Amino acid sequence: MAFPTPVIQTDVALLAGPQLFGHLFNYALFGVLSTQVYSYHISGWQDRTAIKALIYGLYLAEFLQLALATHDAVEVLGIGWGDRQALISPQWLWLESPVVGSLIAAAVQCFYAWRIYTLSKSVIMGSFICVIALMQTSAGIASGIMAYLGNDLVTLQQTIMKPLIVWLGGSAACDIIIAAFMLYFLSRSKKGLPSDTMLSRLIHLMVETGALTASAAILDLVLFLAFKHNNLHMTPAIMLSKLYTNALMMLFNNRARLREIRAAANSSNGQIWASGSEVHSTSAETGRPRSQAPPFATQPIALRSLKFAAETGDCDNDVNRVEDMQKTSITV
Repeated sequence: MAFPTPVIQTDVALLAGPQLFGHLFNYALFGVLSTQVYSYHISGWQDRTAIKALIYGLYLAEFLQLALATHDAVEVLGIGWGDRQALISPQWLWLESPVVGSLIAAAVQCFYAWRIYTLSKSVIMGSFICVIALMQTSAGIASGIMAYLGNDLVTLQQTIMKPLIVWLGGSAACDIIIAAFMLYFLSRSKKGLPSDTMLSRLIHLMVETGALTASAAILDLVLFLAFKHNNLHMTPAIMLSKLYTNALMMLFNNRARLREIRAAANSSNGQIWASGSEVHSTSAETGRPRSQAPPFATQPIALRSLKFAAETGDCDNDVNRVEDMQKTSITV
């Protein structure tokens, strides 16, 4: 049996090492994602069918990406070990990272665009984010096709530079815009109510996850442009899509904690608070339930903010009750 002739070159570590770490991080993040999806599944959230289809569809797409990446790991680090041609061959990378990865990122970004539309009621803002998401996806698909035709990772970096800049740069820009819009609209929704604690947590979560995905895309782009003859950029490239799906699942699974925060905001100064699936009001003077306290003030609820937590999707029944109470102007 003939074995590949070993190659002794100084750049072998920079060709194989980044791929190894990229695959390791990819497996780790898929494990985290599996745990999050399972936690979501057993939590029994009564989300819309479209949201459930999005979650499970993204999980299946990530499983496909992992299977393709596993094939590459075996071919490059196993069967083809010591063969330089195996190290520089794109294998299925052209499909798993720019094509599947950009489609996953676009799905997540379009979901956030829908949330921003729900908060702002602005078709222009939501459409603007969707256009950027579709632009980066188109560039990602173009990069994948060009990578497949090029069949050489080292010289490929010169060939696909323009579409790759649009793909990764557009993805990072979209994440930053989403985080900025969410920060603006959620901050504007603060009304000095106990629900502000929940809004603050949402703001922190949106900004942190947006910064994480944007930073990973920018890092991938910088490494791609700065080091044109090695595979350093492949470490963030292989795992980039997993960051998007894990960030999205953090938002969904964080609702249990948000519910605890909202329930803990029992007001002793005449504010509205929620416990489980009921909405209550208390007296500012006596702390007694609303039915035992004399009316003396009217306090509106930051409804649109609560709807954000609900439709991502905290208990829709809770929000419906709050809507009914707001229509009749809650007096405490």
